[in-house]
Amino acid sequence: MQKIVLIFAIVSLSLAIDVVDDYDVESYLGDWFEVASSPWVHTTFEKNGFCNRARYGVLGSGDLSVYNVQRDGAGDGAIKSIDGYARIPDLTQKAKLKVFLNGGQVGGGDYWIIELGPVINKKYQWVIVSEPEMLFMWVLSRNPQQYREEYEDYVRDRVSALGFNGVLNKYVPRFFDKCVPYDD
Repeated sequence: MQKIVLIFAIVSLSLAIDVVDDYDVESYLGDWFEVASSPWVHTTFEKNGFCNRARYGVLGSGDLSVYNVQRDGAGDGAIKSIDGYARIPDLTQKAKLKVFLNGGQVGGGDYWIIELGPVINKKYQWVIVSEPEMLFMWVLSRNPQQYREEYEDYVRDRVSALGFNGVLNKYVPRFFDKCVPYDD
């Protein structure tokens, strides 16, 4: 346990993460597939998760709706899902969101948009997301196959250059080739 705390302290003190200056919320909405994430994600709330997908929309309040779904244990495993909302606490820093999931941590979790891919058909094609301590890291894509073919090498290099290359926060690919589709 002391080693994990020490690693956490070193990561927190030695790294600083920036977010994108601005982004188009409408181009961010819709379905995203988790094509990579950090080991810390895999050992905490996404443990045994496969075929992870997120869906973002807009609520009447102006907050973003959040719906996360995954298969448990395998690509054809039972469906586990959680929903909630995301809020932009400071409109001068739109890329620093707080996510409130039903049953999640009190006070919400940080969701920082670090880098965005190109916009095609009015939708960003990939995104790198993390939080201030840089332990949790996700790479989301609109299309996992297209991501592997066109963007993965570049994004993996970017993730590493941004400092996500430690034991707990390195890039670990997630695959969708054996996933049973969701019915929604």
